Amino acid sequence: MSRRGGAVAVALVAAAALAGGGACKATLTPGGLYDLAKGIKDAKKELTPENEYYLGRAVGTKILANADYRYEDEDGWQSGRLSSTTAYVNAVGNVVAFAAMGAPRDGDRPSPLAGWHFVILDDESINAFAAPGGYVFVTSGAIHQARSEDELAAILAHEVAHVVRGHAIGSIQKSRMSGVMKQFLDSSVELDPEVEAQMASVFGGSIDDIVDGALVKGYSKDTEFEADRVGLAIMVAAGYDPQAFVSYLRTLASHQDTGSGGFYATHPKASERIAKLEALVAKQAPVRVPAIRVERFEAAVSELP
Repeated sequence: MSRRGGAVAVALVAAAALAGGGACKATLTPGGLYDLAKGIKDAKKELTPENEYYLGRAVGTKILANADYRYEDEDGWQSGRLSSTTAYVNAVGNVVAFAAMGAPRDGDRPSPLAGWHFVILDDESINAFAAPGGYVFVTSGAIHQARSEDELAAILAHEVAHVVRGHAIGSIQKSRMSGVMKQFLDSSVELDPEVEAQMASVFGGSIDDIVDGALVKGYSKDTEFEADRVGLAIMVAAGYDPQAFVSYLRTLASHQDTGSGGFYATHPKASERIAKLEALVAKQAPVRVPAIRVERFEAAVSELP
């Protein structure tokens, strides 16, 4: 693993520790990796929360390394003292995620083993994506395009929907693992970044399939539209203004003609998404946005480079 890749791995481990405490501080030894490799079974087996936890960490590491993203607040993730902006995005994200897990739909994935982690990427392109196990990544460019906390919640709700509906897991074509041993979760020894690289090697095709779906080719239109529908329902359950979802998409639509790669390569046209959402939004009751929500959004975003 490169020096950069090791740093990313450390950040993801730190994020898990912040979200879930000591129980999430896990170690995979060489012997454990062998046991895990033996546990890769046929695609009919359901992934457990433990499976998703490790797979999500490996996917997140590879996505960030492949795209050469630099994540905001690297020191904060590793020290446990997050910047106000990172803490704010995680607070909004966890409100959205709590709403999603509080009203599960048939077929939803179980709650992530180590909680939810929302990582800001230092990149002015407009993009957001998620990995299994509750890892959500959003670029600073996507945040800067949001004009309110409600629009930020729309971005995060769409990605949370991908996780709870198991879209990344559904993109696995070559392999699916099962039976991650409980002792991995009970270990109190810090995980070595080199072991993180071994994990990537073990998970192999599964990681490649998910990265391809999240970052390269994108999901199918039907999958993206489902994430919009579910994301909208999550926003409403969390008390956010559903109109903000459409208003953010309108902003994206205004950039669609000049945008290339990133978000524009992996999502349907914003105009198509708006057309499908407007009828759903029209059925929702108006939401009064409290002044404090406006103030905290402006304060947090003003500190984002």
